[in-house]
Amino acid sequence: MPQVEALGTTYTGKVKMTKVEAPKNRRLCLRLKVMSLPTYLLFKDGKEVERLSGNVSVESIEESIKKLL
Repeated sequence: MPQVEALGTTYTGKVKMTKVEAPKNRRLCLRLKVMSLPTYLLFKDGKEVERLSGNVSVESIEESIKKLL
């Protein structure tokens, strides 16, 4: 989703965004309890603080990022 990837550029130096290929990283998905795709996990200080799954708007993701900054 290019719009979500663009958020990484918008918040360069403030957030780190990483895309994980679920089929290639099944163990990681199991460990993080990812049950549906797409799933956006937001971490702060190494701990998950928010999880967004399914058809989520870019605006909702950006709002969640702003709450953490």
